[in-house]
Amino acid sequence: MTELADKEGLTPEEKNALLARINDFIQWLNEKSIIKETNNIQHTFDLPWADADWIMKVDIRKNKVSFNTFISDKCTFEYYEIVVLHEFFHLAVQKVPNKDDATKIKDDFGAELMKLIDIEADFYVALYLKERCGYTLVKYWERNREGAIVFSDRWIRAKKFERFLGTLLSITKMFLVYPTDGSSFSAYDLYLPTVSPIYTEDSLHVLIIKKEHIYFEEIKASYQDFIDLKKCYQDVKSFSISGYVKTLIEISCKALNLEIPEKIIEEINEIKSN
Repeated sequence: MTELADKEGLTPEEKNALLARINDFIQWLNEKSIIKETNNIQHTFDLPWADADWIMKVDIRKNKVSFNTFISDKCTFEYYEIVVLHEFFHLAVQKVPNKDDATKIKDDFGAELMKLIDIEADFYVALYLKERCGYTLVKYWERNREGAIVFSDRWIRAKKFERFLGTLLSITKMFLVYPTDGSSFSAYDLYLPTVSPIYTEDSLHVLIIKKEHIYFEEIKASYQDFIDLKKCYQDVKSFSISGYVKTLIEISCKALNLEIPEKIIEEINEIKSN
């Protein structure tokens, strides 16, 4: 890994804004009692630019957290913030700070648990954006469309695609079902899907992880839905922004048996296409 001292991924103003965002996220996590102690996450933050395959690194001995600003060249600052908050949740809440830790989890417990860990991190970042930053479901998927471009693969990797579907279902339900007033939020549903039945059953099998228990369910999804979701995942540029957001919300609401509120339809129609 080569650090390029003469290359800056973020402006000084953006660096200050990002650090302020991380501190506000820590405060929110404490308010939610998601973390109860901050002593273990009082780190020094570093924002290098490195042309290398990593986003966050944690040096426990130096109590230092580094976020690679390399991908900020490929996306908006607002999306880069979301990426950083996701990674920071791995550190502060889940105690999975580095790629090696994720590999250990996969080796010890299998890829399904790591998939669930990512879905949970996506969920809580989205909840934070909803409560603290005024995000709507439409704005969330409009912004996260960038991720399908920045982190695109040449082929569809089943586990990553299933993580995408789990995040889609979990976050859609959170935005549409849970109260707008975050103070009354006390439970959640995380969806852990497998796509294998879709070819023969027109359904997805999911484990739903609630705060109190776990249960199995089949949810509605046709083979055409599956094709459209694969296109959203791998060929996002073939959609307009509004088309991408509309497809995700329509399919996820159908799967969850939820009506799409009129205000969401109106918000989708107001998206500027490009």
